[in-house]
Amino acid sequence: MKGAFIFYGLSRILAFFTVGALLITALSLYSETGVTMCFLPTLALAGIGSCLCYGPGKARRQQMRLSEGAVLLTGSWVVLALLGALPFIISHRLSVVDGILDSVSAVTTNGLFLLSHEETGIFKDWHILLEWMGAFIFINLFVTVMPQISKVFSIGLSDDNPFAFTPGIRRMNSYLKPVSVTFVVITLLSITAFIMAGLPLHTAVLQALTTVSTGGTTVEHLGNRPVVWACVFSMFLAGCNFLLLYRVTSERTLRPLWRNTEIRVFLAVLLGASLLLSMNIHDRAGFEWNESLRLSVFYVLSFLTTTGFTGANLTLFPDFDKMLLFILTFVGGCVGSVTGGMKIIRFLILFKMSSQELLRTLHPQMVISVKANGVFVSLPVINRVLNVFFLFIGLFFLSVLILAPSGLSPLEALGLAGAGLTGTGATAALFGLGDVGSLPVWAKAYCCILMIWGRVEVVAFLLVVQTTMHFFKHRW
Repeated sequence: MKGAFIFYGLSRILAFFTVGALLITALSLYSETGVTMCFLPTLALAGIGSCLCYGPGKARRQQMRLSEGAVLLTGSWVVLALLGALPFIISHRLSVVDGILDSVSAVTTNGLFLLSHEETGIFKDWHILLEWMGAFIFINLFVTVMPQISKVFSIGLSDDNPFAFTPGIRRMNSYLKPVSVTFVVITLLSITAFIMAGLPLHTAVLQALTTVSTGGTTVEHLGNRPVVWACVFSMFLAGCNFLLLYRVTSERTLRPLWRNTEIRVFLAVLLGASLLLSMNIHDRAGFEWNESLRLSVFYVLSFLTTTGFTGANLTLFPDFDKMLLFILTFVGGCVGSVTGGMKIIRFLILFKMSSQELLRTLHPQMVISVKANGVFVSLPVINRVLNVFFLFIGLFFLSVLILAPSGLSPLEALGLAGAGLTGTGATAALFGLGDVGSLPVWAKAYCCILMIWGRVEVVAFLLVVQTTMHFFKHRW
């Protein structure tokens, strides 16, 4: 049956989403908030949808079609965002458009938070739970569906990597356990770190969920130093390759971690940017050395992993530091993590390819080869990386032009476009855009589309468009 894999994937995604909706409904009932009925439609629709998709999904082939994977990758975020928005809309906390925008930002872990910042009740809990579920679903799709589309993920591990990515359903299912276990373990470690930092259990859980998912919703005041270092610990783990972390724990050796080129580049960027930032804010913003170093490590990790935590002291940073943090969001973390951005492995391939091309200019007969993490990168993969880079940058500048007429300044338009594509809502606030809710309806709708584009990558979305056009062309 054509499209059976889409139903198969949606059935499993909605089943997991149903568990989350059941959890928040039970929490609302236990807390006696009086808004439990607002969550019941989401719970019912997710459960019914999972059951309805289960039947057609059983007729799937043993291998996934590329078009099916692209449709599942894009369509799942639309379905999750609509279901997640229902409690906000039914409770009249947000309008229909604002509720959908908040839900999209949550499931894509973007971090745009349209509820009142003083909101501390069940709806903020729901927003943060959406972030964590969105990150969990994303990383599972990333190691199963995305490798067939991007053709880059398989070189994110070292040369002796045991994970061979294929479109076979049985093989794809075998990847789910490593990333799922790793994500849950990192979450538990993060909760423990925040409890040790002095947070109450409920606050520690919320802070851990939003940090590990790179959602960036502030729960606790980040002026607390132990909490800041707990955030640094959690964000660093969230920015690493989950399959690589699984190998480290299963083999009980750090050798795979250190041999991985991408991890070494990740650490180099973190240390280099932190040192540069700390020196600049010490000289120009007047911070003490220990304070400038702590803030630099925190904010560099916050923007490099696209988590997007901000604070009042960020407004005191010089323009150079703000622009540096903005650029870091485009880099992102390691491939195989829940971070946004383009991922370090792609920039590593582009850098090595550029270096080889410069050498070939001097030596035209030279045969060039690009190697990343001990793996030779084939020409089709290099072309795919170049294609993604061009589409990403092109869509970014196109989005700036589209958002500019909405009453934004040029820097605000840059920040909002970057926020949507990289999954870092804080870049909007970085250039002074404090209230996204005041944007026109059409701008909010475009931001929703942009956030989904940024999460699934532009290539997957274009494959969906091509598949749709091909379908209607043959229909007519």
